[in-house]
Amino acid sequence: MSESVFAVPVSVSGKLSACGKFPCMNSPFTLKAFVLLLFSLAHEPLSGDETKPFQGRLHTTKPFQGRLHTIPGLIEAEHWDEGAADVAYSDVDEVNKGEPYREKTQVDIEKRSDASNGHGIGWTKSGEWLIYTVEVKESGTYDIQMPVASNKQGGTFRIEINGTDLTGEITVPDTGGWQTLKMITHKSVKLTAGTHKMKVVMIKSGESGSIGDIDYFRFIRKS
Repeated sequence: MSESVFAVPVSVSGKLSACGKFPCMNSPFTLKAFVLLLFSLAHEPLSGDETKPFQGRLHTTKPFQGRLHTIPGLIEAEHWDEGAADVAYSDVDEVNKGEPYREKTQVDIEKRSDASNGHGIGWTKSGEWLIYTVEVKESGTYDIQMPVASNKQGGTFRIEINGTDLTGEITVPDTGGWQTLKMITHKSVKLTAGTHKMKVVMIKSGESGSIGDIDYFRFIRKS
């Protein structure tokens, strides 16, 4: 059966879209092309300039190895979500300065024998961030334990949930050296049950020239 051909004018913000990768909106095109266009529109947020070609890129992440992080519980820092740069993570370096622990990435992964999983994140810089998909089992108040390391005073970072600041700035102390992990605890954050996106945001480097090395985030329910 041959494909039907339609002449469908598609309006975006009250005006006809530009052709982009597809035939012009007021020109005949096949049903298949029309379906592809709708898919692209559904997955590409408008930028205000509707004359730009649609990219059709999915702005989503998925849990590392398909496993949701559960809270209460331990979240390995090196197990951020799978996804593209500037979607699942953002890093100022073009390459991973550390170990090839997982898929090719710009995030710097440090191999260390004192880490809970033998790895952590290091070489952290201002402006970097990581996304984790988490499932909070019970609403309540939680403490967050984090083993960190820094040679001299470290910098600051924060943890967000669904785009909202959860912790405020957390400071990484001088632990006596990059190879010395010290446990820090951020107390009494409130979480609601359900699946959320957790974002760890590197804010400001310290005297060390970095924010600090981070092993994991352990959420302990208090009430």
